Amino acid sequence: MEPFIESGDLSIRYLKEEDVPYLLKWLTDPNVLSYYEGKDRPYTKEKVIEDFYLDDDENRCLVSFRGHPIGYVQFYPIGEVDGIALPSRSYGMDQFIGETSYWNQGIGKTLVQSIVHYIKTTLKGSSIFMDPQEWNKRAIRCYEKAGFRSVGILPNHEYHEGNWNDCLLMVKDLATFDIEPLSSLHQKQVMAFFTHSWGSSKMVTSTGTHHLHELEGFVAWSSTGELIGIVTFQRYDGVIEVISLDSVVENQGIGSRLLMMVESVAVEDQIPLIKVITTNDNIGALSFYQRKGYRIKEVIQGAVDRARQVKPEIPLIGERGIPIHDELVLCKQLSTSSND
Repeated sequence: MEPFIESGDLSIRYLKEEDVPYLLKWLTDPNVLSYYEGKDRPYTKEKVIEDFYLDDDENRCLVSFRGHPIGYVQFYPIGEVDGIALPSRSYGMDQFIGETSYWNQGIGKTLVQSIVHYIKTTLKGSSIFMDPQEWNKRAIRCYEKAGFRSVGILPNHEYHEGNWNDCLLMVKDLATFDIEPLSSLHQKQVMAFFTHSWGSSKMVTSTGTHHLHELEGFVAWSSTGELIGIVTFQRYDGVIEVISLDSVVENQGIGSRLLMMVESVAVEDQIPLIKVITTNDNIGALSFYQRKGYRIKEVIQGAVDRARQVKPEIPLIGERGIPIHDELVLCKQLSTSSND
């Protein structure tokens, strides 16, 4: 079986049955296990076959350097992590260098970059995610050098040597835009954005009057520095409520990434519930949120009629000629409970 990735001295091919001895050697080495699986969980031949030779959608591969097998990498489609909805065409990946004499030579960075390039160019992926344990500074530095960045902490995410450990959710985003936290530095542009989109930066819902530019949130910027998306939210009583979510370019994953950032905040801060309110005419929003795992929990009849008394510019007729009267409340429960 020929390599499908070659990068200088590094080559990657799919696992074969005769690779079992390599995996068994590496996964019984305490030095390797201290970073991968744990020293208290050495492998047997049977466990190697059970864990690494499955008929599923994961790509499991042997890594060689100058023709010598030195490690393992796997990558796979992924839709969510701890309830956080990820953008479409996202991939996860895991890897280790099993031959410890090859550590600290920059090979890990080359390996990660090679898989990133393959996912981007051949699989047309949109984002790549990894979740190293927070204590594993060596791995985190490697991933950062390969262009990954942390978008939040996953509390009690992975069991290792008798303890549940926090992990970083790290992403290599292949999109052509950047996302950063909403701050006072953006106030002028954000207010102009909301005024253009909604008539003002004030939003009135059944949960109150919200001045959007004053809320927590995230903003998306194009490669030319244009503001192309905003999400705002507020916290109260163990809930994060998404107040607004807007993007000016459709079908580019902007809304998905902005919502992912809010869900990451909820998981990191162990806030178990996210709520969003939309109007009865907003078919696009209802479709989007339900695809992301939100469920309709309540219909508040006449809520928009009452809001219109405070903000008269709210239109009477919405999408597809539907009269706007009611609010729909959608909720999503996230995986934020602690492990014992």
